[in-house]
Amino acid sequence: MKDISLNRSLLSVATILALGCMCFNTPALSQVDEADPATEIESESKIGPIPTVDLGDEALDADYARFLALIEEKEYARAFSVIKRIKGKVRKPAENIAEAFERCMKEAEGGVVLEKARKYADKDKMKQALAVIEKEDPSGDAFDGSFTGEELSQLREEAFDAVFLVLADYEKKGETQTRQADDDEEGDNEGEGQGRGRGEPGGGRGPGNSKVIGGSPEDGDVRTGKYAMHWQTGDEMSFLDLGKIDEEIDLTEFRYLRISLRCEDPRAKPQVRILFDVDGGQARLGRGYGRRGAARAFQREGFQTAVEAQFRWRDFRIDLKKFSGKGEVEWDMVEVLRLIHTSRQDTLIMIDDVRLERP
Repeated sequence: MKDISLNRSLLSVATILALGCMCFNTPALSQVDEADPATEIESESKIGPIPTVDLGDEALDADYARFLALIEEKEYARAFSVIKRIKGKVRKPAENIAEAFERCMKEAEGGVVLEKARKYADKDKMKQALAVIEKEDPSGDAFDGSFTGEELSQLREEAFDAVFLVLADYEKKGETQTRQADDDEEGDNEGEGQGRGRGEPGGGRGPGNSKVIGGSPEDGDVRTGKYAMHWQTGDEMSFLDLGKIDEEIDLTEFRYLRISLRCEDPRAKPQVRILFDVDGGQARLGRGYGRRGAARAFQREGFQTAVEAQFRWRDFRIDLKKFSGKGEVEWDMVEVLRLIHTSRQDTLIMIDDVRLERP
């Protein structure tokens, strides 16, 4: 009896050890403990995988499989050559195959641009990286719907933030500011000529003279993106605050001011004074406005230069070293960026892409 009990105990122990070994060798458990980072990234994307298609030809199907492998290996230039050759051989593809080809081209072409840009980004040359991306994809949507397009968009944002400081981001404010401007127009005009508070879009001859407007580059209402500021000037002097300069911002890091302007009137070429103002208050208008009032406003402490708006979008890249200083002024004292219009004829001026650029 003792021998039988001993044998049963040994058999139970052996069984438990065998089950334990099987659990340690189970692939499912290994996958849970050691998740593939690439799989995690792909699962976070809303874009589906590259479709597999039957091209009805053994050689072409083999080439397509090779393309997928090259994409997986991030050999984008070789992948582009392969998919381009396949497309050339399939002259009248079915709708599903044509859609697959379009996706493949985006993945490969976007990957080629991504590789070029990353060579600069890895060396911390973000301005060159951004230049490569904007040259190949000016609108920023050429590779939408692809994994490489998502990576390219992320790198684009990183490079842009490294090069520029946006002073007036109409894309983020958009409809909210448009509705706010509409509400201001419906209200009374108490405080006309005082404009908005420091660093707020608005100002000029009245509280309802500027709006953030939606549109497209094709209709001329915006330069890039979906929104731009529309500024209705007065017939004497008008001013518009574009962005408050926070204390944390070191202006000495920047070399250029970028701003895009467009005038609605094809006959007008209004002069616009660009002023970095120190005390950040509204322009002090002289009696009767006009040239005397403008002259007094320009005697304030700040940095200023003049540009001319035309009946087309003009992209200004102004060297900050060319700004003239008024009074004892240092860049770290600047509080606000302001536009001042002094022409005697009122006009509608579109404003977009207001940002500072590092050298």
